[in-house]
Amino acid sequence: MPRQRTRRPKIPLLATDQEIKARRKKLPVFAAHDLRSLIGEAKASQRAGGDLTLLTVFRRHNEAQLNELLRHLGIDPSQPDAWLRGFFFLAHYYQGVGRMAWYPRRANRNAATWTLTADLALLAEVTMLTNQGLSERGAIKKLAADRGKRQLFPYRRQTLRHSAKGTEQQQREANLRSRLQKLKTGARERGLFGLNIEGQSEEPDFYERVLQHLDLAPLTTRAGEKPTPL
Repeated sequence: MPRQRTRRPKIPLLATDQEIKARRKKLPVFAAHDLRSLIGEAKASQRAGGDLTLLTVFRRHNEAQLNELLRHLGIDPSQPDAWLRGFFFLAHYYQGVGRMAWYPRRANRNAATWTLTADLALLAEVTMLTNQGLSERGAIKKLAADRGKRQLFPYRRQTLRHSAKGTEQQQREANLRSRLQKLKTGARERGLFGLNIEGQSEEPDFYERVLQHLDLAPLTTRAGEKPTPL
């Protein structure tokens, strides 16, 4: 049986799927034109000396419906780009054109079970313990020994690898210490936390602040709090 691909998690931006569905429901759905009525309108025009044909009457009713649809989309039909904007909104609502989302980075194979939430939890716990006076190594040792914290961090006991040395407690410490070092190295290389590659102070730009805000969202959600505004 072929392996089913898991859907990549995403965080929609600008508008959620529920908001898009709600906007669709507000758009009018028109009933079909009554052919008998259209024919009668065309004949009445011709009897009065007009030149309206069935096709002309049909197109006029279509145009009236299109203008009403544009207005429901918040577009003035008299604007020169009204049709282009109207087409874009319909493509946006129904086909996903112009939608935007943030996709968390995929974890590498060496850290397959480490999620963004676990990474942020590790940073938060180590920061809290070091603020209480522990060294970074002491904070890691305390976390590895705390059974109440173990569900926060992924761990697989290495029993078959030649590199699996020491007790389970020591392996847990090595696992957390290695992950923390990778996070710190990656943060310096990406210029996060106000540092560039050379370690010099650097103010993140608007887009970097947005990504940092999104990276922090899973941790605050786990703690039952709302992410702070940018």
